[in-house]
Amino acid sequence: MRISGCLWALLLTCVCATCAEAGQTFTLEQAVQYAMKANPGIESKVLQLEQAKMNIGVAQSYFWPRVSLVASNNRTKNYEPIPAYSSDSLSQRSWNKGLQGTWSLFAGFAHLNNLIKAKLNKDVAAANQLQSELELGCNVQLQFLRLLKQREDLRSAEESLVRIKKQLAASEAFVKQGMAPYLNVLQNQVELSKAQQNIIKVKNDIRNSEVQLNKYLNFSPDVPVNYVGRLNDFSPDTKYTEELAIDAALKSRPDLMIAQKSIEVAFKDMNISMAKFLPRIDATYNNMQFSIDYDDPRYEDYGRHYWSAGMQFSWEIFSGGETSFDSLAQRRKAQALQQEYENSLSSARAEVIRSLLDIKAAKELIKVSRTGVIAARESYDMANRRYMTNTGTITELLDAQLRLTQAENDESQSMHDFQAARSRFFYYIGQKNPGLK
Repeated sequence: MRISGCLWALLLTCVCATCAEAGQTFTLEQAVQYAMKANPGIESKVLQLEQAKMNIGVAQSYFWPRVSLVASNNRTKNYEPIPAYSSDSLSQRSWNKGLQGTWSLFAGFAHLNNLIKAKLNKDVAAANQLQSELELGCNVQLQFLRLLKQREDLRSAEESLVRIKKQLAASEAFVKQGMAPYLNVLQNQVELSKAQQNIIKVKNDIRNSEVQLNKYLNFSPDVPVNYVGRLNDFSPDTKYTEELAIDAALKSRPDLMIAQKSIEVAFKDMNISMAKFLPRIDATYNNMQFSIDYDDPRYEDYGRHYWSAGMQFSWEIFSGGETSFDSLAQRRKAQALQQEYENSLSSARAEVIRSLLDIKAAKELIKVSRTGVIAARESYDMANRRYMTNTGTITELLDAQLRLTQAENDESQSMHDFQAARSRFFYYIGQKNPGLK
């Protein structure tokens, strides 16, 4: 038994609130899985798919007879006296009841085309649901990765703050001892202020990302949820060549399936419209009783019970051009959709190729950036030792500190870009990302 939409939404909200209040923890994979169950947008697509399935039953019903139970009761009263009596002019009561049936034997293949169209629309609804799931999954992944990147930035910013505070303390000590000018203190204070501002900004970005993830998972924005993981926790292997990726996209992408099925639906609409050019044949059946009671006693009451069966033929031979224009309009619609489909194919190929190139570039950048971090850390250590022994300048130290922070940010950015490119790649080929664990 299906729970109504409102009740379901209420129950889901309560469940979500309870889980979140308990401080529920999500990895990236768990967040994607939960979003598929909790996001109202997915539930909407599920309901639309169920509706499309019901419409198949509606289309099938036209292949069966229509049977109706009919009844009527009438009173006829004359206002003026009738000079000459006849049964047609007397005041009377009448009633009738019985069964009436019709069976459409031929409707220009409209019923068949409507059934095929309903099945195509069901396929479109299923593809729309899959498209929404893939899009939601990709959005959750990208937002989750953005959050992990921001946390790496926060870690780097906090480490930078610690280094600057140590530098500031050393500068103040040197000034007290007369070994350095007060300008060194001021320069460190400026860098300290910048580092503090950066931490505030990054923390705000983190909070915004958490709020957006809460939205995807149907949690209240103010509810604390633990999103855990690191940028290097996921599989780095795509195992797709360009040729295999394009082939997978052409077979699996739901948007391409939707475009293709929409063309078929448009042609079926054209066929349904053209069915009006053909005759209709219906079988009919009636089983009726009726009775007439006259107010004038000189006439006897009259009743009858009868049945009838037959065939009805109709053929619309002129409609002012409506059928011709409608069928032509549907043909043009199908042709336009065909052109859009060809354009979608070209776009799909380009998206797949670009995502593979982004993966390759990001993978190479990871190696380069890690080398840069090692060099920047060594450079900072040397500059710091020189400054602490009063053999280096504050400018050298601050430059080395800045380069180290930037190198760490570059490394986390390259790891983020790599994982984000992988997420987009699997979205572009119409498949779920297998490397989330």
